[in-house]
Amino acid sequence: MAKRVFHTLDGLRGLAAAGVVLGHINMIFPTAWYVTGGYLAVDLFFALSGFVLAEAYSARLDAGLPFAAFMRKRIVRLWPLYALGLSIGTVATALQVALHLKPLSVLASLPAAVFYIPWVGPHGELYALNFPAWSLFYELVANMVMAAAWPWLTTRRLMAVVGLFVPGLIVSAFSWGTLNVGMFWSGAPVAVCRVGFSFFLGILLWRVRRESPVLNAWVPMGLLAFVMVFDTPAIPRPVIDLVAVFAIFPVIVWLGASSQPKGRSLVVFQAAGGASYALYATHAPLVWCIGGVLGKGLHIPLATVPAWIAPVMLVGLYALAWLLDGLDMAARARFDRAIDWMSRRAVRTAPLA
Repeated sequence: MAKRVFHTLDGLRGLAAAGVVLGHINMIFPTAWYVTGGYLAVDLFFALSGFVLAEAYSARLDAGLPFAAFMRKRIVRLWPLYALGLSIGTVATALQVALHLKPLSVLASLPAAVFYIPWVGPHGELYALNFPAWSLFYELVANMVMAAAWPWLTTRRLMAVVGLFVPGLIVSAFSWGTLNVGMFWSGAPVAVCRVGFSFFLGILLWRVRRESPVLNAWVPMGLLAFVMVFDTPAIPRPVIDLVAVFAIFPVIVWLGASSQPKGRSLVVFQAAGGASYALYATHAPLVWCIGGVLGKGLHIPLATVPAWIAPVMLVGLYALAWLLDGLDMAARARFDRAIDWMSRRAVRTAPLA
């Protein structure tokens, strides 16, 4: 049976990536416009990933797809663009080292990072050379658990797994004052709760999905935009974050899976979704580079850069990401062929028992 293509979920992923990018631009350019709850997009990423992977691999996992084969597919899917982002971050950092702006020790994490292994950065980051990769690491761990435990993950057990992480999220939100935690090793317990709850909630939503009233595809998009921009001193930030993760995001995923864009909207959703991973994997070191050129090269105080630089940079990064997505598909096809060739060669040259 042919798998469904969830174009609205693609669009949601694209919008969520934009929210993350705006927040990271603001880290470099303090006056740049951003959305307060953009970091919550990571929790939505985890939920979307669980839902889509369950749809894409359930039949093969039911049929006994080997764990190694599943993980190979996931690593091939994620590694090329991750490696590109790591390369950009490494070159930018190496230039700073050459200019005596940073010590050589900041490059110590590179050998481990090439193999997706987190390290301890200068400030306790998991990935000092491209910090957003922390969420990709935790997602890969969740993917491993999914593949290994798939026969065990019944609907009832998924409900228990999801419920297991609820207390941890509540404690984390009020202890830290936010769910914007995970980039540093100090926030590892929070990151585990975030991915554990949302990823397996995505699988659960896939299992219990039912036909629902078909709405305009822009409805869940509008709801996500509202969640990311909503902020008020009348409601504590931990409460806003928890309501979004516990209540609103499941509704967004459900509505997104029940609607399909049409006409020009379909083109927009496909483009946004296609570029979303390339945007997420490469934007941080690119923003660093832009900040370095403006601040160190042109001596422009970054705190004086106007707020509108954020949407301008976002458009440019999205255009680049759209081009990179096409290159990524070609690279992944080459990786797949190379791995298949090496596997066949290993079988041919293996000694007979």
